[in-house]
Order: sequence, then C-alpha cells, then structure tokens
Amino acid sequence: MRHTWIGQPLTVLALVVLVVNDHVLKHAWPGFVTGKLSDVAGLVLFPALLDLLVGRAKISIAVTGVGFTLVKTTATGAWLASEAWTAVWGPSRVLADPTDLLALPALWAAWWAYRHPVSVHKAVVFLVVPPAVLAVAATSAAPFDWPYTAYAVEKAGGEIVVHTRGGYGMGNDLISYRTRDGVAWNTWIQHERVEPVARDCHGTACYRVVPGHLRVQEIRDGRWTTVWEIPDEERDRLIRLHPDPPFGHPEPTESLAVAVTERLLVVANGTDGIALRDARGTWHRLGVGPDGLDAATAVPLTTPGRYDVTELVAQAVLVAGLAALVAGARSRVVLIGGGIVLLFGLRVGLGMVKGNLGFLGAPPALMFMVLGTGLLGWGFTRAAPSWRLLVVSLVAGLLTGLAVLAPYTAWSMGGLDFYADADRTALVAFIVATAAGMVAGFLTGRQR
Repeated sequence: MRHTWIGQPLTVLALVVLVVNDHVLKHAWPGFVTGKLSDVAGLVLFPALLDLLVGRAKISIAVTGVGFTLVKTTATGAWLASEAWTAVWGPSRVLADPTDLLALPALWAAWWAYRHPVSVHKAVVFLVVPPAVLAVAATSAAPFDWPYTAYAVEKAGGEIVVHTRGGYGMGNDLISYRTRDGVAWNTWIQHERVEPVARDCHGTACYRVVPGHLRVQEIRDGRWTTVWEIPDEERDRLIRLHPDPPFGHPEPTESLAVAVTERLLVVANGTDGIALRDARGTWHRLGVGPDGLDAATAVPLTTPGRYDVTELVAQAVLVAGLAALVAGARSRVVLIGGGIVLLFGLRVGLGMVKGNLGFLGAPPALMFMVLGTGLLGWGFTRAAPSWRLLVVSLVAGLLTGLAVLAPYTAWSMGGLDFYADADRTALVAFIVATAAGMVAGFLTGRQR
C-alpha cells in the first residue's frame, strides 16, 4: 500500500507541479498564486513520502497538517524549520505566513490518493522518491549579508581613511572611516569605490604590501624588510574562517593597500580587516563589520580553521561503498553505470546550488539523480548481494568517509600547515581506503 501511494498518479502530478512551480513559475510570475501552489502540491506529496517511514496514512497526514500549521503560524515553528532546512540544504529561510493555511484542504487530496491506490512496480519508488525528497527540501534561500572587507586605505592631510564594503545584496555598501589617532573614527557613506594603493611614503619612510600575503614591508638601506606579517600557515586558516558569499569574497584575505602618516601606519587586509601601527609603534589588528572597525571583532589567530567538505565526504562514502559492493556482486555493469550517473547528478546538483543558478540548475541535476537511482535499484535487484556483502559495503563507505575527513580535521587543529596538504592527504586516504574496501567486498562475495 505504501508503494502504491507514492506512485499514485495524483502524487506524481503533485511532484511535477511542485518542481515546475518552484523552479520555473515562481521566477517567471512571482505572486500569490505561485506562492500558494507550492504549498498545495507539497501537502499532497509530503504525506505519501512520510508514509514510507511511518506506515500509517492517518498519522502521516496528521503530522503533515500539524507541522505545516505550526510552521506557518508561529515564529518558533518557522525558526525550527529554517534551522532544519539550513542544516541539510544550506542557508534557507522559512517564513511564518498564516495565509498559507488556505492550502490545508490539499490534505484531503492526499487522503483521496491514498484511498485510491494503483498497482506500481518497486522501480517507480526508486524513480519518484529522490526527486520527491529534493522537491520538499528545497526552499527559499536566506538573504545573504556579504562580509565587510577593508579594501583600501589612503591619507588625507594628517588623517588616514579606511574604505570598506559589504552588506546586504551584492556587498555594495561602501562605508569609510577617518581617524587621526587610530582610536576615534568618523564614519560616512562613500558613493564611489576607491582604488587601493599598494605603496605609500611619509618623508623618507616608505612602505609596501606584499600581494598574496598578510605582510607589509619597509625599505631600509635600499632593501625591503618585513615590519609586520601573519605567517602564511595562519593566513591559510583565516581565509576559510569568514563566511562564503554565493559568488566568493569581493576581496581576499591578504594585504591590499597601505597608508602612512607621521603618527599612524594602516594596512587594508581584505576580509581580515586592518592592521594598525599606532604612535607608540605597537601593532593592532582590527576587524571590520557593519558597526565599524574594532579589535574585538578581529578573528583570533588561535581559532581552528573552518572547513566544509560535506559534499566531498558524501561522495567518498558513496563511491567507496559502491566499489566494495561491485567488487563482491555478481552483476556489476548496471551497478557501475547507475553509480556513475548518480554521482554525476549529485555533482551537477551540488555545484549548481553552490553557484546559485537556481531553477536553471535543478532540472538536469534531478534528471541525472533520478536516472542514476533507477539504474542502481535495477542493478541491485539483479546482483542480489548477501547481507554480509551489504554490511561490508556500508562499513567500507563509512570508514572511507572518516579517512577523507581526518586530514581536514588535522589541518583545522594545526596538525597540517596548509589546506592543500589536507587535500593531498585526503586523496591518498581515499585511494587506500577504497582499495581496502574493494578487497574486503571481493573476499566476502567469494565466500558465498
């Protein structure tokens, strides 16, 4: 009965309507109708999907209705939904909107679909479930505030001006800060972007920044000598500590511009803020944000490096587990083909989501994922692996994922100097762990 509900024509139609509306119609004709159409289609589709786990139609429909009501009528419900979606789908926002309760009668259509089953093959489940999960998981991306960066500095008389950018949208808030002593700052809105100056002099003292590094140098006796820097290993961690805008940082984490007066020396360091040498010759790092320049907002150099390798680890688990399964299975061609197509679909889908291509990226990704899942399901039924082989494949995949994750954790804690070292170590770990899993799968398959 559960298989027939998810494959019922009305449920499949709801899936098609949800995908087309979210990825095409909403962008072409945003408004009340397209906004509510997604709610209606989701309420028809979600109970059938939930029932694959619950197994009780009335409970599935009731949970869907109660959950939808709480999310749409309470701030707590909307917040919990936003956090859950963000955890699995990236930055997302679910808004409370009581008018969406107009879609609740769609639950009657879901009940009707349950009470009027059709006979479907299990292969339909393999084809319908993946896009159904993706369709109900997709939601509106949260508005993104671009991180503020200090991209230029210049001197104006006896003062130094720090130019920053960032904020809502594409980071086009241009805010400048003027100081004479490095303590008190005057703020104003800048209407045009200022070009950074990589070298500046005051009298006979000349300074320059070093591209690709957090470093400033002074010329002494005809030679450039470093007077301030953050080691490249620590800079490598700072680069990844800042949140990633959809299209990358407007400025990198490196020294971009320098300005010097009789009392101050200031260096613009992109996302890391500024480095300031005061009148006593003491260096300070000041972070940059919507509230200005402040030493309290500077990221401590002892903070562990941030890494986001969820996609990489997921692919490693899938590839290693599938490789172990193929090594011990009887029918391998279909399994291999399905795995390749599914991996390609995941790669296309995740890449397009990260590239913020929206509805333009979803249809091809869904097509490849659905096709890959169907081929995997067909190959799995033909291969008929033993339960021992399934356990070995699962363990091989999980251990490989942990092996790939370990180098990045080591880099974050200072065990490896550079992120590139973690990349190379993870690749070696993946090859070794996958090969070991394939040997274990082959031996397990021969035991049968």
